[in-house]
Parts: sequence; C-alpha cells; structure tokens
Amino acid sequence: MRFVIRQRLLYLCIFLLIGPLNLCDISANENLTSPKTAKENFWKNKPLEAIEQAKKEKKDILVLFTGSDWCPPCQKLEQEVFLDESFFDETEENYVYVKFDFLRNSPITPEAQKLNEQWAEKFGVDSFPTIVLIDADQKPYAFAGYEEGGVENFLGLVEESRLVRVRRDEKMAAAKKATGKDRAKLLDEAISQMPREISEVYYEEIIAEIIKIDEDDSLGLRTKWNEERDKEIRKAIITDVMMVARLESPQRAIEMVDEILGTIKFKTRQKLDIMQIKLGLVRELGKPEAVDALLDEMINLEGVEASARERLTVKKIYLMVGSKRKAAAIKLLDESIAAGERAGEGNAFLWACKGELLDAAKDYTGAVAAFDNAIANSKSLPDLLVEVISGKADALFSDGNTAEAMRTLDNFADDTDVPADLRAEALLHKSMLMRESGKLRTARLVENRAIEIIESTKEKTELQSVVESLRKKYEKPK
Repeated sequence: MRFVIRQRLLYLCIFLLIGPLNLCDISANENLTSPKTAKENFWKNKPLEAIEQAKKEKKDILVLFTGSDWCPPCQKLEQEVFLDESFFDETEENYVYVKFDFLRNSPITPEAQKLNEQWAEKFGVDSFPTIVLIDADQKPYAFAGYEEGGVENFLGLVEESRLVRVRRDEKMAAAKKATGKDRAKLLDEAISQMPREISEVYYEEIIAEIIKIDEDDSLGLRTKWNEERDKEIRKAIITDVMMVARLESPQRAIEMVDEILGTIKFKTRQKLDIMQIKLGLVRELGKPEAVDALLDEMINLEGVEASARERLTVKKIYLMVGSKRKAAAIKLLDESIAAGERAGEGNAFLWACKGELLDAAKDYTGAVAAFDNAIANSKSLPDLLVEVISGKADALFSDGNTAEAMRTLDNFADDTDVPADLRAEALLHKSMLMRESGKLRTARLVENRAIEIIESTKEKTELQSVVESLRKKYEKPK
C-alpha cells in the first residue's frame, strides 16, 4: 500500500513540475524553440571571445553591424537571411558570428554602446546593415550590405568572399618563401584578390613592402599602388617650385628642380612633367642653347614613348623658328622625319608641323603634300586629325583652290566615325573660310549644320554661344 501511495505522490510531483506528458505539449515546447531562438545563440556580443574561438577552431569571423529596432534594410536582412536556419547550417563550419546592434528605440547599456562605437570605428562603418568578414587576426577581406535575393544569394556572396581569403593566404604563404621581385609579385597577387578600398586601408604594410622592392617600377607595381601618393608628391613639388620662381628667380627655381630630380627617383612620365616646368624657367633666361639642351635631354630620356618624343621635337622646332633659327629648324625637322620613317613611325606630328611651316612660307603645294602625309598617319588621333584637315583646307584656300578646300572639310564633317564635336569644329572652320569669301548666308547655313550635329545639350548650347560671338564679330548690323 505504501508503495502505491509513494508512486502516486511521485506522479503528482512530476505533473506539478512539468505538466502532463502528451503529444500536444511536446509540440508546443518544440515551437518555443524557433529557428530564431536556436540560432540567436550563434551571435556573440563579446568580440574578444569570438576572436579566441576563431583562432582555436581555425575559423573566420562574420561581423554584423545592425540597427534591429529602427533600420528597415537591417530588418529585411534579419528576416530573409539570419532567421533562415540554413544560413548557419551552411556557414558555421567556417565562421564565428559577432553582432553589434546599434539600438535607438530600445535600452542599451553604456558598455554596449561604447563597444559598438569602437568596432564601427575600427572598420569605418557608417551605414547599416554592414557585414564585415575578417580572419582571426582581424584582417578584413570583404564588406557587404543588404542585397535582395534571400539566403541563397547571401550564402553565395559569403562563400565567394571566403575563397578570396583562401587565395590571399595561399599567395602570402608562397611569398614567405620568395625573395626580391618574385616576392613583390606574390604579395601583389595576394592583396589584389580583394577590393582596392580594403587593400589600401588594411594592408598598408604589404603595399609599402611591394613599393620598396619595386622602387624602380620595373614591374609596374610602384605605379599601381603608389600612383595617388606620387601625384600628391608631384603636386607639392610643382607648388614649391612655382612659389620659388615667383618669390626668387628662375635660376633659383631651376636649381631647386635639379636638386629634386637628383634626389627623388621618378617614373619617366612624372620626370617629364617636372622637366616641363624647368623648360619654362629656362626659357625665361633667354638662352636658346640652354633650351635646346634641355629639350634634347627630354627627347632622349629613357622610357619616353615615340609619340611624346615626336611632340617634344615639334616643340623644339617651333622654339627654334621663334628664336630666328628657321633654317636649322627645317633641317632638324627633315632629319627627324627621315629617322622616324627608318624606325617605322608615322611622324603625324612632324608632318603636321612641316605643313604649317610650309604654309607660313606660302609654299601651298608643299604644305598640302605634308598635310596629306599627316592625315594618313593620324587616323587614330582625331584631335590632331581635325587640326591637320583644317590646315590642309587653309593651304588649298590660300592657293585659290576654294572648292577643294570646302570638299576637304565637308568630307571630314560627314565621317560619322569621327566624334561629333570635331566634325562641328571642321564645319566652323568652313564657315570662317566662307565669310572670308564674302558668302555670309552660306556661312550661316554651315554654322547651323554644325550646331545640329552636336547631340549633347550642354555642348550644343556652348557651340551656339560661339557661333553668336562669331556673327557679332564678322557681321555688321544693318
């Protein structure tokens, strides 16, 4: 009897403590453990613990910056991705999860607020939601925000980003075993896996090493990673040189340029930019031989491209003509054209220069021939081509061959492969020749055609303003 009573008392205690064990109650208890409740346990709010876990388990860290009680995109991300049980099932093998919730409409402790701000500042987070994927050493390799597409889309993004980190580490491991230029290449390949805005901010020490190894820029890596900084340096140098030139003398500024060029190793293009400033200063001294010497140094500078060398030669020729050394200039021009032809170069700028010099000397037949050579070699240089076409038209017009001059300009203006603004420029040139011939009405029609060619509203308005200025200048009011 006592045994039966004890059994009944035991059942009563069990009933009072946990309720009757029926199928409905089991189902209800299971519903209390929703995916959200179960998976919320994955999120940590103590980042240092997450880092220790990631190191121990050889995982990365997914850091979520959210505003769960005020930010609609954050709430969408939560609903579409983080409440889907499959997200954690697919990613927990590789990630530890940290959440920083920037609450506005709910209580938040000062400690939590401070921690939020510290980590947001650490990764430059200023918009929500932001997801940062970092390795256990807290190096980020991907940033993301809310995107439509649900959990499948987000899983794809996370996996793709993780593969970037894997390739980064493979290249970094290979770089440890390499030296010199080979090491620079591998380091470059490692950080180039990631978006530039990440590598430039969080991998500065690696970039600095790459630049140091490739100081001569033989791999092009110094320019790749240091271009913006080099621009700032050049800008500061140019500002300093120009200030010295204004406050002191051209000679002092020239000395400063020489000192800079002798101290800092610049890429060829950068060095030419600074030497152009020096050229202007040398010209102020009024010594043609010094100008010639500097231009020769620029022309023969190692690494100067053929087109740049040709333009520098043209500049030297014009300066020689300006200093009353025309015969020497023509000789240099002919020698340069011959040298260019032997090297298989087009000489477009040199032929254009010859055409202009012959036109100025009233050798119109020779000028047209020179311009034709320039036209044949400037098909890929539309800005030069329109100048050469105009030069040829001027030579023909001056030689009394007006119809051919107009036809030359019309043919260029009809070529739809040429940019519209350059075609309109040729038509304006035609209108000027028409005005010189006294054909004002025809000139107006040509100008109207030039305006019609332009498609951009802004450029059309600018051209209309130019045309109006021409008409005011060349047409007397009745």
